[in-house]
Amino acid sequence: MAQANNKMHAVSISDSGGTPLKTARQTRGTPLNKLTVDLIKTYKKINDHYYARKRRIKDQQRNQINQPHPDQPAKRNKLYNDGFDDQRRDLIINPPERWLDRYDIELVLGRGSFGQVVKAIDHYTNEYVAIKIIKNSNVFYKQAQVEIRLLERLHRAMERNPDRRYHIVKLKHHFIYKSHLCLVFELLSNNLYDLLRNTNFKGVSLNLTRKFAQQLCHSLNELSKPELSIIHCDLKPENILLINPKRSEIKLIDFGSSCQLGEKIYSYLQSRYYRSPEVILGLPYDMSIDMWSLGCILVEMHTGEALFNGSNEQDQIYKIVEVLGIPPSFMLEESPKAARFFEKNHNGEWQCKRTQKGYMLPGTRLLKDIIGVDTGGPGGRRTGETGHSKDDYARFYDLLVRMLKYDPKVRCSPFVALHHNFITTNPRSERQTSQFQPIPSTSASTSHSTPIDYPSSSVDYPKTSTATQGPLTLGPGPPALSTSSFSKHSDPEFVKGGDAKIMTRSRARNIEGRSGSWSSNSEKEMLGKFGDSKTDAPFEKAGPFPKAVKSIEENIEKNHKIHRQQWPSH
Repeated sequence: MAQANNKMHAVSISDSGGTPLKTARQTRGTPLNKLTVDLIKTYKKINDHYYARKRRIKDQQRNQINQPHPDQPAKRNKLYNDGFDDQRRDLIINPPERWLDRYDIELVLGRGSFGQVVKAIDHYTNEYVAIKIIKNSNVFYKQAQVEIRLLERLHRAMERNPDRRYHIVKLKHHFIYKSHLCLVFELLSNNLYDLLRNTNFKGVSLNLTRKFAQQLCHSLNELSKPELSIIHCDLKPENILLINPKRSEIKLIDFGSSCQLGEKIYSYLQSRYYRSPEVILGLPYDMSIDMWSLGCILVEMHTGEALFNGSNEQDQIYKIVEVLGIPPSFMLEESPKAARFFEKNHNGEWQCKRTQKGYMLPGTRLLKDIIGVDTGGPGGRRTGETGHSKDDYARFYDLLVRMLKYDPKVRCSPFVALHHNFITTNPRSERQTSQFQPIPSTSASTSHSTPIDYPSSSVDYPKTSTATQGPLTLGPGPPALSTSSFSKHSDPEFVKGGDAKIMTRSRARNIEGRSGSWSSNSEKEMLGKFGDSKTDAPFEKAGPFPKAVKSIEENIEKNHKIHRQQWPSH
């Protein structure tokens, strides 16, 4: 068989006399093939080699720092978990490895406060999976048990209602390996923060924002059903993953902070940029905190900038006050933390405490100006583009106002949001006239996702992720999942003694440069894979990418129809 294949790939070309003239070169593995057909694989290999070398250099530097002084007696190295764990209680992983005679570990995708995530091949199902390895710690073990319980409850609900659209990551199963609890998930692609970074933080179109909003509202609507009553508690772009890097279908991940209604497990929750006022003020909360986070996410996805980018809780609430004004008096009167941020003036009215940092007057930073309702979008970048008329922005603005209400009782619910005409508007038809419309009839089997095209001429670094669905033919495999897709980040606000919730995923980005920098230096080396503008990683120049984003939207409109069955008006 091998000889036959060689004959097929090496074809002799002879003249009329039978004399061989030349032998055709095998195209497979040639530079031309690697730079055309296998371009993505080539980029992935370069990227993997680069970061493997970078990790080795970091490890060498760390080992040099930890070496004792020649004059000091050598300290005996302490073994953790019989030598299987490092000093951070993370499992020591050296890919490639075979676990339980079932999983081939290919590479580490990310690290965080909870532990690590690796990409692996499940030989029982012949599929690529993402394995979340929890730290060898009782605190994290108990937290992961809560996540497993909620995800299994969700999985049972999905099986009972296959026609509903949950858009939630699937937990395949879990196991114990070397005293570490491991959760096996389906392998997804990049998260929405990576997508924003690919736009050079210019944001995506209203059409794509609408598609993300619709799917997330479906997710929150299902989570809020009485049989589930689950609060996600950490909704943010990093926890929303694309199924395929060239499609708009998404799934919600990371239920490590989640709880059911009435079960207050953690004292501190939600990443700071997306933290609701009632959580900041220490008031009771319910599913409506996720709707607040969703409103913040939608603004960020379109503008490219976090709506409320506070550096601490006081800064966060004051950034909210700049846009929405002073919180209602009844909330401040009931809040045990109101005195940290507000005080009463001589008229008995609440006002912000004076700080050295200057802020705009309450309610003077208008949301309408932030999204550019009257100016052609954020910074006027969408002027004249299809689907970005003043009416389109007016609908978007109205939905955001309903989502970003101080009072959680009057805040927009997922069900109401699904009927809002920004969600139900068909970009090809503007026939809707009423403020709210019936939800289009859809099923789980009908894909409404649209392509996200990444033209190679506009991209300066490789796409390092693809989704895998269904059985695979084992081979080189798809490119790696985003390093930050499952990663979690440290926040000193969450490091509270005796509290099980000792980590957060709040970002401390460089707001002016939008470099995607993080507060924890230990996370930078892990999260640099997708290109921090201040790191020296290759393929990180994102300057021309807005052209690619424009191409994304053109392809959405040109190549795919939106499958909607309009319900009759009520």
